[in-house]
Amino acid sequence: MDTIACPDPASTHRQRIRLTISGAVQGVGFRPFVCRLATSEKLGGFVRNTSSGLMLEAEGPDEA
Repeated sequence: MDTIACPDPASTHRQRIRLTISGAVQGVGFRPFVCRLATSEKLGGFVRNTSSGLMLEAEGPDEA
C-alpha cells in the first residue's frame, strides 16, 4: 500500500478523524491533493490506498 505522511504540526487542542473514501481514487493525484490541502490547513495525518479505495486520517487544531 502506498502511504503519504503529512507533517504533524504542534497544537494543544486537537481533533482526529478517519475517513474511508471509495471509488476511483487511484491514479488521479488524489493523495497528493489531500496532503497539500491538509498541510495548508495545518493538519497532520496520512492518506493510504486500500483495496476498497482510500483511508484518510487527519489530526489538527480544533479550528482547522
